[in-house]
Amino acid sequence: MKLISINYRKADATVRGRFAFDSDKRRELRSVFGSSVRLCTCNRTEIYFTDADMDTAIKKLAEKAGLPDISEYLNIYDGGGAASHLFRVASGIDSMIIGEDEILRQVKEAYTESSESGSTDFELNTIFQAAITTAKQIKTKTALSKTPVSAATIAANQAAKLGENVNVLMIGASGKIGSSVLKNLLDHANVDVIQTNRSLNMMTSRYRNVVIIPYDSRYEYMNDADCIISATSSPHFTVTAAKLKHVLHTRKPRLLIDLAVPSDIERSASDIEGVSLIGIDDLAELSKHGNELRLTAVQQAETIIEEKLDELYKKMLFRSFLPKLDAARKAASSLTFDELIYKLRDGLDSLQFEAVLRVLGDTEE
Repeated sequence: MKLISINYRKADATVRGRFAFDSDKRRELRSVFGSSVRLCTCNRTEIYFTDADMDTAIKKLAEKAGLPDISEYLNIYDGGGAASHLFRVASGIDSMIIGEDEILRQVKEAYTESSESGSTDFELNTIFQAAITTAKQIKTKTALSKTPVSAATIAANQAAKLGENVNVLMIGASGKIGSSVLKNLLDHANVDVIQTNRSLNMMTSRYRNVVIIPYDSRYEYMNDADCIISATSSPHFTVTAAKLKHVLHTRKPRLLIDLAVPSDIERSASDIEGVSLIGIDDLAELSKHGNELRLTAVQQAETIIEEKLDELYKKMLFRSFLPKLDAARKAASSLTFDELIYKLRDGLDSLQFEAVLRVLGDTEE
């Protein structure tokens, strides 16, 4: 398996926004990559594949993103490195917010989408299924997710810190991230929420202290808001600096939180007096304390991953050896046991030979 990864470690939110492919574009990538799984989240776009030539794949990916050269943003993996990276991603170890809960769901959805479209093969199926199973075990056996932290919880906590009575305008609450933010906001007794909705048929909220307004009326409510949170999949800004400045008549501190990739809120909005802006990449700094508390759990998770990867490699090796099994059996049958031992001694390194002797020793009564 091969992997091309564009993630938060080398690419900021603006660059990642160029690779935030929707489902249609992900399907288009299938024709380029063949057997593949396409994972697109706020913090990463990753293509796991087995067929395509790496150089051709990188060139096509750059074309899709509309960039002449993407080499400075890439992390490239092959074989065991690609599998190891996937295990760490699915488990939440490689996330900006260590142990965050969303990534496992996103990996499962990406795999399911590719599998159901017929664009996975035995290798991808085996590795992804093993990675997902391992991630579930890590969540059960370690404290990595015992105190769930995500972009949604951090955003809600930042809003709740603003005062005794906080008015939040929530744009995009019907999406996966937005709905999670909304639920987290409602855990805070000092927060009241105004939620935008594009559908005129869904103007009644099932939550207490949540008022729903038409999306097109959002600017009318921004002056009264202490915090504006936006988490949509829109290709255009949901909040522009010029329109925001025009409607802000009351002078008071305001916090804008942009959880979208590409960005929902124009960055220059932070130049308006009293306005501060937190973007998706700023969450890394806000999550540092929680990440430090999870370091012990990460070490436990790494041990589990190492064990599961070893099992996976043996499974993959054995499958590739199966076509040669009859020939190997015939070749071995022509050797005495002593000749076979000496042949293994000469053909294996010390650790491999030690493992063989240990297995043989365990058969003794």
